[in-house]
Amino acid sequence: MRRPGRRVLIAAGGAAVVVVGGLGLAGLAVRDGWFDEGSVEGGTSGFVPQEAPPEDAGTGSWPEFGFDASRSRANPDLALRPPYRRAWRVDGGSLLEFPPVIGDGRVIVGTNRGLAMAVDLVTGRVLWRTRLGGTVASSPALTGIRPGASGPATTPALALLTTTRGDLLALDPATGAIRWRKRFGSASESSPLVIGDGVYIGTLDGRVMRFSLRSRRIVWTARAKGDVKSSVAETGDAVVVGDYGGTVAAYAKRDGREVWRTTSPGPRFRDAGRFYAGPAVAYGRVYVGNVNGRMLALSARDGRVAWVRVVGDFIYSSAAVSRRTVFVGSYDRRLYALDAVTGRVRWAHDAGERISGAPSVIGDVVWYSTLARVPARGRTVGLDVTTGEVVFTHPEGRYSPAVGAEGTLVLTGVRSLTAFTPRKAAR
Repeated sequence: MRRPGRRVLIAAGGAAVVVVGGLGLAGLAVRDGWFDEGSVEGGTSGFVPQEAPPEDAGTGSWPEFGFDASRSRANPDLALRPPYRRAWRVDGGSLLEFPPVIGDGRVIVGTNRGLAMAVDLVTGRVLWRTRLGGTVASSPALTGIRPGASGPATTPALALLTTTRGDLLALDPATGAIRWRKRFGSASESSPLVIGDGVYIGTLDGRVMRFSLRSRRIVWTARAKGDVKSSVAETGDAVVVGDYGGTVAAYAKRDGREVWRTTSPGPRFRDAGRFYAGPAVAYGRVYVGNVNGRMLALSARDGRVAWVRVVGDFIYSSAAVSRRTVFVGSYDRRLYALDAVTGRVRWAHDAGERISGAPSVIGDVVWYSTLARVPARGRTVGLDVTTGEVVFTHPEGRYSPAVGAEGTLVLTGVRSLTAFTPRKAAR
């Protein structure tokens, strides 16, 4: 993972296209430096009280980074609570910076040494390994598989991966054979977002692109205000992502037109609020943290700020959203559970080490990993989503911790995948 430098301060507001004005926060004066005053709680205005993800999400797959197109990183339908038995462990051969995906009984992951591999979800048998020719610093995405869906894909399935060489590759998930390769000219650490025929990615030279699966051509390219290091999320008729220019922007899915942009005004805030973390979309809001330790909730419709929560250090962690709660890790060594409506802290768990990767929610457990220096392999921890109490620990982990499907939990270590199944039926 590429890391930014020193922390900086942000001032942000929301309006259509260029944001300097109205914030959508009752009674809050707009002025330079208002974020310096600390956290700002929000209200119900613009909050859409639906569950996220949908209650019928199912338990048969985890087909892309963050589980679904909104990047909620949560499947509350999948009941995988301990006690567990270890089913299998596979060595990936090099750093696994991002978690795998699961579909049709296969676990597929990319490595920092440019290898993609598939493992049988039940047995742990390695099905194939394919050399890609470039570092994989993101999760794959499976086409033709609905999040949570069980059974075979209804349309021809592909496993899509991006590389730091600037490639989008399509692999046959059954054999690992490379079906095709598209070179787009810049390194990418962005997990592909698949919506119908469209594949959306960001690049380190500041582009957001839509790619067509049918034509294998770039449909449109939009220019962000800085490097795009995170993955794109869906919100209605648009996709949204943050960048290293201190901007969160929504782009129309059809043509890439900028729908809204929330940014940091004034020369005083040069380099303010760069976004490494990817957004999570739920309840009509976009939840995203920045490197100056601010967690933001923005209106998914127009980018207006709904609330701000200040934590003690960098936020590289993309958030997970479930049960009207936003779960996010920080370099201040805490995992926070924030009220999705107001931004208030429901509970904060002391992890003892920095948290860099995105947490995930599976059933009623939220998972995180620690960026530990000693031991270098870190650890993975499961917490009760309501109380923050520890329910499970695993002595491996560093970045994004857990995915699951079909009654199997898969934890991502520094260079390994370990699968667990419940010892008895979940209550």
